[in-house]
Amino acid sequence: MDIPARQACIHPRLLLDDPVMLNTLKSYPPTVCKGEENWVYVVNGTLYFSQAALRRHVNYSCTYEPLLREGDYNTTWGEAINFTSGFQITSDFFRVNCTSYTKKMYKGLHAGVTYMPERAMKETPPLVEGFGGLSVAILGFDSMSRMSWLRRLNETRQYFHDKLGAIELEGHNIVGDGTTAVMFPMLTGKFEWELPEARLHYPNASQLDNFPFLWYDFRKAGYLTSWSNANPKSAPFNWRMLGFDQQPTDFYTRPFYQAFEEMVPQKKRDCFGSVPFSSTWLNYFRDIFYMYKHQRKFLFHFLVEMTHDDNNLITKMDTEIKTLVQTLYEGGYLDNTLLILMGDHGARYNSVRSTFAGKLEERLPYFSFLFPKWFVEKYPEAIQNLRDNTKKLTTPFDIHETLKDFLKFGGTGEARVSDRGISLFKQIPPERSCGHAKIAPHWCACLEWKNISMQDPGAKDALQFTLDTINNYTADYREDCALLSVEKVTDATKLETRREVLKFKQTDSEGGIYKIDFNDTSQNEISLYQLTFHTTPGHGHFEVTVTHEVIRNVYRVSEKEISRINQYGNDPACILNKNRQIRQYCYCLSNLKS
Repeated sequence: MDIPARQACIHPRLLLDDPVMLNTLKSYPPTVCKGEENWVYVVNGTLYFSQAALRRHVNYSCTYEPLLREGDYNTTWGEAINFTSGFQITSDFFRVNCTSYTKKMYKGLHAGVTYMPERAMKETPPLVEGFGGLSVAILGFDSMSRMSWLRRLNETRQYFHDKLGAIELEGHNIVGDGTTAVMFPMLTGKFEWELPEARLHYPNASQLDNFPFLWYDFRKAGYLTSWSNANPKSAPFNWRMLGFDQQPTDFYTRPFYQAFEEMVPQKKRDCFGSVPFSSTWLNYFRDIFYMYKHQRKFLFHFLVEMTHDDNNLITKMDTEIKTLVQTLYEGGYLDNTLLILMGDHGARYNSVRSTFAGKLEERLPYFSFLFPKWFVEKYPEAIQNLRDNTKKLTTPFDIHETLKDFLKFGGTGEARVSDRGISLFKQIPPERSCGHAKIAPHWCACLEWKNISMQDPGAKDALQFTLDTINNYTADYREDCALLSVEKVTDATKLETRREVLKFKQTDSEGGIYKIDFNDTSQNEISLYQLTFHTTPGHGHFEVTVTHEVIRNVYRVSEKEISRINQYGNDPACILNKNRQIRQYCYCLSNLKS
C-alpha cells in the first residue's frame, strides 16, 4: 500500500505469502451432497416436482406446510396443504412431506421467495436528496480479513475486483471485539453501550425493535428490506441479546435456520437434502432479485458457518460466490444496485490469532463496493473521494454514514476530522487517527510513528538497501549515469505495530461485558522505515519507505515506494533517449565534465 504524504494512520504491510499464514492455508472442493435428489424445487416462487423424482417414484402425493414465526425464539407449522407441481408458495419457508404409491417417503425443508402484491406494489416516494433510489445489497462473511479473502477467494476477487472494478478498502479497521461490535456501528451508528440495554439476563433489558437500525429508514423510503443470518444461535442480535419481537425486515431467515437446526442432525448440516447449505443461502439472496427486480432493496445477508471456525471452508464457495455475482451482473440485476462484499473482522478463534500477523489481520476485515457504471459516471467526485479513502483509516461508523447518503446525500468536500463517522463520499482528512475515529488503542492497527537517529542499525541498513536499489536501476547504463552516494539524511522515521496490539491476547465474555487480557509476549515482526535523504553527485532529493521483515532480516522496497521530491532538470538528459523510466535516478556523468 502506497503511503500518502502527511497521513497520520499508516496500516502495516501484511504479506500474502506470510509463512505462518500459508502454513494454515487449505483448499477444498465444492460440497457434494449424497443421496437422492430432492423431490421438489422452487423457481420464482413456484414449487415443482423434480423430473428425477417423477421418473423414480410412481403416483406420489405431497403436502406443503408453511413455517410460521412466533417471535425470535419459537416457530410453528401452518396447516398442511395438498399440492401438485406448479404450486405458488405462500410462505418463504416451508416443509414438504411426500409419500409414493410404493410407500417411499420424502421430507424436506425448503426456501423460496414468495410473490406478494404488497411487496411488488410498495410505494416508492422520490428520493430527491439521495442517490435516486439505488438499492444496497450486502453479502457478509464472518471472520474474513482482507488478507484471508485475497488468499482464499481468488476466483471471486478476480471477477469482482479485477474484471468488474469493485473498489476495496485497504485500511478498514474494526472498532471492537466480534461481530456485534461491527454490526451496531455499521447499522445504527452507535456503540453497543450507547444503545438501550438489550442483553440477556440484565435488569430492565428490552428487545431491539426500537433500535435505530438503517433498515427501518430504508423501509420508510419504500425499500424492501432483508436481514439474514444463517446461524440462529450465534446471530449478533440474539447470541447474548434478546432479539426482536416483531420481524425487523421484509425478508427474515431466522425461522428457517431455526427449523433447520431442529430437523437436521449436526453432522448432516452441510446440505439441505441434495442442495448444499451454501447454495441454499446464496440462492435465497439471488431469488429476492429474481422476484423483485424493479423494487428498491436494502439487503444484508451474513454467513457464519463457512468461515467462523475455519476460514479454509470458504474455498468451497469460491466458484459459487463468483457465479452468483456474475449471474446478477449479467442479468442486469445490479444495474441499479450497490453490491458490497465484506467480512466483519479477521479470524479470532484459531491458532494464528496469537501470531503477529494474525493479530493485525483480525483488525483489518475485507470490504469492497461495486457500483453501477452509470453511478460512477454521474457522481465522479463522490467516487474519486471513495477511491482516495481506500488507503486511509476507515471504520464501520464510516460505512453507516456512507449508507445514509443513499437516502439523503450529504455532499462531497473534506470532512471534519473530529467526526466519528465520515461518509466515504467525502474526503477523509489525512490527519485522521484512531483517536479521531474512536478506536481504542488495542484495536488500532495503525502503525506508531517514532522519530529515530541514523545511528539506528535498522535505519542504516534500510538507507544502504535503498541506495543499492537506486544504483541497480542505473547499473546497465553506468557509462552514462553516475554511481550515487548519500550526501545527507534530513529525516528518519520508524513505523511499528503498537504496543497495545502486540500485548493483546484475548477477550472473555461474561454476560456481554468484555474483559481484555494484555499478557501476550508477541514481538514486532515487520517495521517500516521512512527516510528522506540527498544524494551526490547531483543533489537528488529522495523520500523512501522500506519494509523490514525482522525475523528473516530482509529489507524490501519497490520502485513506487521511492519518490524523487525535487526537480531533476537536465540531470538525466543523456539517458532520455535510451530509458526514460530511470530518469529520476540518473545523474549524467557528462554533467560532471561541464
